[in-house]
Amino acid sequence: MSATLKTFRDFYGSFMKEAHECIDLVRESEVEAVVDALWEAYRQDSRVWIAGNGGSASTAIHLGCCFGHGTMVAGKRPLRAESLCGNISTLTAIGNDFSYDQVFVQQLQVCMSPGDVFIAISCSGNSPNVVAAAEYARASGARVISFLGFSGGKLKELSHHSIYIDNYNYGQVETIHVSLGHLITQYLKQRIAES
Repeated sequence: MSATLKTFRDFYGSFMKEAHECIDLVRESEVEAVVDALWEAYRQDSRVWIAGNGGSASTAIHLGCCFGHGTMVAGKRPLRAESLCGNISTLTAIGNDFSYDQVFVQQLQVCMSPGDVFIAISCSGNSPNVVAAAEYARASGARVISFLGFSGGKLKELSHHSIYIDNYNYGQVETIHVSLGHLITQYLKQRIAES
């Protein structure tokens, strides 16, 4: 084994230490502001649209499922949430016929109404297609929420509310985004049940 290669035990220890440090950086007030915005969307029966690229696209699909189906309570309506990443025919048609930068904007042009929420998921905060969608959403009277990492990028400034993980490791940032999505889902389900 080379002198620079860590043993699995060392790598495991440093990875988990970094994970705990990342979790400690999460600001409860930021998460609560996102919860409040989603609760307001629920109260107004507005829609929630979610987008990201790569691993963040997987998170967008995951959170679309969680925020919608995961908040279902018998006798109550769920939060109406959907990912813009799941329809490969629409994504590839827009990407091919127009540009990849338009794959989320054009979907929002079809479905978004004032008062809806757009959730942008991006580790860098600078993904051109997600930034374009956030700009469109703001201009259309929607609330913009972002799940971010790295420096926060352009999306940090464009968002009404953001959950920011101050770390440059994709895996750490994406894992915490998903975990916080579960936390938000479970809290909203409880709040819906008690409403």
